[in-house]
Amino acid sequence: MKKNEVNVKCKMEAEAVANLLSDMVKSFREGKVVIQKGSSFITLKPVGQIEVELEAAEKKGKQKIEIQLSWKEEILPEQTEDEFRISGDEPCLDERIQAEEQTDKDSILYRKW
Repeated sequence: MKKNEVNVKCKMEAEAVANLLSDMVKSFREGKVVIQKGSSFITLKPVGQIEVELEAAEKKGKQKIEIQLSWKEEILPEQTEDEFRISGDEPCLDERIQAEEQTDKDSILYRKW
């Protein structure tokens, strides 16, 4: 699967960071976080159990907080495009090909699901 990411590294005033975190919390609660930089963006949908890593440190007058959140993407069952049929007749391979080409006739003979 192709990796899609947006990286942001910049300096901001404390109030701007507070606003950024508030926006993130609001989006997180709504179930969809969109991060955009220029024309690049990524849409994340936090669900289920979230792994949280938090680190705070202070060294020689420099302080930092690192927060990392990760989760597994919710995978919805794939819908197949094949039609599902129930009948008392067993088709042979040639009939399967003909059946795909003759959908009008099939809808009369079989109930499609």
